Amino acid sequence: MMKKKIMLIFTMLIFIPGVVFADGNAYYENYYGVKMSREEYNNLVELGFSESEIKYMSEDDFKYNNNFTGELVSDNTNYYVNIVRYDATGRVISDNDIRISKEDYIKNSGIEPLGFMDGLIQTEYKELRTTISKVDSKFRYKVNLKWTKFPSTRSYDIIGIGIDAEVITSGDAHFSQTYCVLQICTTDTKTNDMTYNLTGAGASFALPTGTVTKLESTLYFNVAKLNSSSTITSQSAYGDYAHATKKISSDYARMYMVAPGVGVSLYEESIDYYDRISPSIAGWTGTW
Repeated sequence: MMKKKIMLIFTMLIFIPGVVFADGNAYYENYYGVKMSREEYNNLVELGFSESEIKYMSEDDFKYNNNFTGELVSDNTNYYVNIVRYDATGRVISDNDIRISKEDYIKNSGIEPLGFMDGLIQTEYKELRTTISKVDSKFRYKVNLKWTKFPSTRSYDIIGIGIDAEVITSGDAHFSQTYCVLQICTTDTKTNDMTYNLTGAGASFALPTGTVTKLESTLYFNVAKLNSSSTITSQSAYGDYAHATKKISSDYARMYMVAPGVGVSLYEESIDYYDRISPSIAGWTGTW
């Protein structure tokens, strides 16, 4: 009986997706064939990457992040539902984003909404995760937006991270969007624009068309002290996402900035095109 149990466990291990046993140096192989050791995989987790992000990470992104040693020091996820009510003619009656608990998100995000007497209710679910990692002598800020029920409007969305006045972005910000259509998945780094300012960084980008089965986007960058001789005892990363609820031009989608406290801050020309959610804030205290 014991022998049968051991054989069953061994058989199950062989068919775990992504785990490689043939190569002694490879612990995991992702969707794009990128192989990594257990230490490299765990380091990506410490840099704030989720299992899904690692699964669809490009070779270039993996090589870049392999240059850093991370320690995850702050991790915060917010959950949201967007409820749109239409009348019988298809006109929008109301459009509201509501922050909900993780328990309600898990319970309801897979349920199709019911119509109401005179029209239709449409719901979209998304989660926003912001992390801070210690990276060598600096820190890494990262934000990820994952859709559970996918948006019906596909135009130009915005993702960004606001930063405190004591730090500055160090090096380039890195953006990627992963989506799957008919079991074929793509990780794209194309943006409509990449915005840098003293208070943060962000990217606007086009959502994919068609019937998607997966949709998420990621932005991250390293930060350094604004004053190298200063001592910082706390810091916050303000991860935010603005979804276009109606079609917007690529030019108008560039009309925003990113700031602490508010995250993505829209200009007057673009504000009516986007929903607004509260930022996901990751905070750290210590001595740096």
